Amino acid sequence: MKIVETAKIPEQVELKYTANGFIGIFARQDFAKGTDIYSNIYRVMPEDADIDLVTPLGTIHIDMKVHSVKQNNGMRDYYGFDSFMNHSCDASTISVVLPGDEKLNRYFNRAAKDIRAGDEITANYLFFDWDCDGHSFDCLCGSPNCFKHIRGFKDLDFATQLSFIQDIDEATLVKFVAARRGELSQAELTAEARRRIAPFL
Repeated sequence: MKIVETAKIPEQVELKYTANGFIGIFARQDFAKGTDIYSNIYRVMPEDADIDLVTPLGTIHIDMKVHSVKQNNGMRDYYGFDSFMNHSCDASTISVVLPGDEKLNRYFNRAAKDIRAGDEITANYLFFDWDCDGHSFDCLCGSPNCFKHIRGFKDLDFATQLSFIQDIDEATLVKFVAARRGELSQAELTAEARRRIAPFL
């Protein structure tokens, strides 16, 4: 059954085409580092969901394998307009879940650096996608620390994974701990890192 819905886009951002021809999310105003740009609520949908999203750029068919995140149970997290946030290895936002919001599937996109009106708002997919569900891609962000080809957090070397341990979401953290349990037990970790992984060891 086809679902047709209208994108609910916060007034402080807009959808535009990037220089590479992809749809992206762009700031309509300045945001200082640490500012919450907007909140969004994702929905858990079947991976074969047939969704057309009506946007100011036209009606866009949602490719669930590209524009959602796999849960490994035949279901996927679908983010509405936020599905068009593009990846950058030097992302301008991080996703923050406040206490109690996990029950509502709500998160905030927070500025990880100063953002100017007209800047594209980006996320680091590595922080919430363990294996990219088989749709790896070449990164076009051009940042000095670009990983070039994105295959998910699983594909990073152990030292790099450890450097991001405070940044990844809980679902990715659980998979990381399960996959690297032996190495984690012998690794020299900061007290903060140990506190983060302790509930999942």
